[in-house]
Parts: sequence; structure tokens; C-alpha cells
Amino acid sequence: MRFPLPCLLLAGLISLTGCASMSGGNPLASGKPPAISKEAEEALRLARVLRDNGRLQAAYEVYERMDQRKQLEGAYLLEYASIAAAVRPQQEALSLYGRARQQLGGDLQDIAPGQRIALCNGVGRARLALGQPKGAISDFQCALQVDPQNAQALNGFGVALNITGDTEGARQQFEKVLEHEPGNGAAANNLALSWLASGENQRAINLLNQARNGSPDAALQLNLALAYVLEGHDDTARRVLLESMQPSFAERVLEDFRATRQRIAAGAPLAQELLAASQRPLALSEQD
Repeated sequence: MRFPLPCLLLAGLISLTGCASMSGGNPLASGKPPAISKEAEEALRLARVLRDNGRLQAAYEVYERMDQRKQLEGAYLLEYASIAAAVRPQQEALSLYGRARQQLGGDLQDIAPGQRIALCNGVGRARLALGQPKGAISDFQCALQVDPQNAQALNGFGVALNITGDTEGARQQFEKVLEHEPGNGAAANNLALSWLASGENQRAINLLNQARNGSPDAALQLNLALAYVLEGHDDTARRVLLESMQPSFAERVLEDFRATRQRIAAGAPLAQELLAASQRPLALSEQD
């Protein structure tokens, strides 16, 4: 029996980082940016520096002040929406994306390619987070019409398909990403978690081992350890965790995974247990 993993797959999707990933593309990569005042230029420069250094909340506050002063239009409003999506409720981000679309002309077909990708991916991600997968499918297809190999759109499309029950179609999207970007950690995690949800632990182990070679992605490591525990290879799981964790922290994660295995063996729903197992260790962000 196969189980959908919407929350696990969504976690893989939104774990992508970087400016282009947050917006789904560079809003200024095509199309002429609107003219702004010198004061607005300085504020925008500060917001981007904060954004590029991972200080997303601080960047959001700068964009917010600019918006209150009516200094954001078009593509700049699209930038603001992408930052809001990372730190604010998704309904708020969706509203900003709607405003950006209207300022860019309203008709997606007439919006510059880079801006259209950013807009469609951003709206799709927000809709996924709000539990609207059918609408998200159309959004990611919108981005793929511009760039059929866009990794974020393919990944998001796969997540949305999985939620609506098309497991095989979802896997095809993740495989397309990995075909063009073998090191894409989100797609590898999503595909591996899909195999785990189907009870195909060894396939997940093989994929995660291959994907994490040379990759610092913590989610890959945690999911690999979880897969080994589900296969009964606790010692191997411990070695994987100890590669980058202090022993006491690794043991806490391992104990949690073992408890997950026990509950599954006792009849607990596999998908729900995998979701809980993936979230609890990640929440322990500070090692002892």
C-alpha cells in the first residue's frame, strides 16, 4: 500500500534556500525594473544585503517599510512577496503575489519570463502551504511552460501531485529534477521519502547514500538514518548521525527513530509516523 506524504514532501520543497529559490526565479532577470528614488534605492540595497546574508526577518521589515511608503512596484513588489513567503503567514504572501501580478499587468502571458516564473512558483508554494494542491498544480505548470526544467517548479509540481494522490506522477517530477541536477537535495529527499512511505526502505537508502555524497544537507543525513533504523540497522544509523552530530544529540535522534519503528510495528499509520519522525529531530536545532 502506498501512502501520500504531503507534509514531508512540502518540508523538502521549502527547505530550498537562496534568493532565486525563495522567489522561484529572479524577478529582475527579464523585464525592465521600475524607476525608484535614491532613498528607495538605498533601502532596497540594504534589504538585499540582509536577504543575501540570511537575515530574512530583517529584510522583510525593510521591504515592509518601503511598501508602506509606496516605494515598491512591479518586480520589486515581487521581491517583497518572496521574502514575506519565508517569514510571514502564507496568506499574506499570497496577497502580495496578487498585488505584484496586477502591477505587472495582470495577464501572465504578457509578464516577462523571469518574473512569470517567480510569480507562478511563489503562488504555487503559498497554495501548497495553505492546503490548496489543485490550485498549486496550475501554478507550477505555469512556471514550467516558461522553463520546462525549472527545478523548483518540478519539485513543487511533484509535491502537489503527491498530495492529490498521483504518487507515480510525483516521482516522475522528482526524477526529472535529479536527472538535470543530481545534487538537488530537496528532490532527493522527496523521492526517498516517497519510497519509505511505500515500505521500500532499501531503495530510499540507495538514493540517499548517492545524494548525500559531497552534500552537507542535514535532511539527507537524517532521512538516511531513519531509513536504516526502519531496516533494523541501528548501528549504521548511529554512524551516519555521528558524522556531524555530538554523541548525546545523535543518541536522542536515534532513540526517537527507534520509537517510531516500534509504533509502526504495532500498527501505527506509516505516513503519519514518518512525518513525526522527520519533524522532531529537525526541531532539536541546538546540540547539547
